[in-house]
Amino acid sequence: MSRFGSPPKSDLDVRPTQDDIDFFEENGFLVVPQITTQEELDWLTEVFLAVLDDNAGIGVFEPGREVDQVAPPQIQQSIAPELRIPELLETTFRRNARHFAAALLGVSEGELTSWAHMIRKPAHSTRPAPWHQDQAYWLPELDYHALGSWLPLHEVSVERGCMQFIPGSHKRGLRHHEFSGDPASNLLIVEDVDASTAVPCPLPAGGVTFHHHLTLHYTAPNTTDLDRLAFPMEFQVLPWRREQPVDWSWAKTFRQATSFTPDPLTVIADGKVVAV
Repeated sequence: MSRFGSPPKSDLDVRPTQDDIDFFEENGFLVVPQITTQEELDWLTEVFLAVLDDNAGIGVFEPGREVDQVAPPQIQQSIAPELRIPELLETTFRRNARHFAAALLGVSEGELTSWAHMIRKPAHSTRPAPWHQDQAYWLPELDYHALGSWLPLHEVSVERGCMQFIPGSHKRGLRHHEFSGDPASNLLIVEDVDASTAVPCPLPAGGVTFHHHLTLHYTAPNTTDLDRLAFPMEFQVLPWRREQPVDWSWAKTFRQATSFTPDPLTVIADGKVVAV
């Protein structure tokens, strides 16, 4: 057990309706006004701050950092904190999000695995999370059936950096991506997005959004006086090998910039590193 102990217990049980499933299939995203409790948000906030400030997680990096940047971090991120803090797998948020993920992906809950990350946008940060699709960050050797859930640890407005989505964009395939900032800092962008149809999704504390892994999404710079803390969790059927890797130029650029070689091929699933 980690030093944080178990998350607060809750009987809160939230499940999708058929209207929710139909909306997600058509639009590629869904807003759920409550998926967890304030007590759990308080516990998650304690864990979050320890991960990002005290290195209780796997390491913190700044997506989009420029090679010659002297300004303080504009975004901070830690991948898979559950590898060191397994109690993150016991949350009411994860239990309820799993209900939604299974229904929205059309699979049983037993077929799903998850992995998470933590993202902070400091107060008055100037960097957005640009328009992108999640699959562009993943391994071109693998194929996916997945969605993302995005849980802010507090109420979130457009100005503080809530999620924004392009409805129906998940039906149009994977777009070409480029890097914003140093490729080694791994912040991707789709340049030519028509944002006139974008739907901002502000949330109350305890609310969550879900999005298909091909849905274009974005969060604006945090122009408020308060940090924005988000705990996204990805749900997926365990990825499987393609017969041939797809040719993504941005994946090649990232690997050249970081000397990353995916050998063996692994993914994070339910708090473990798994070979596929």
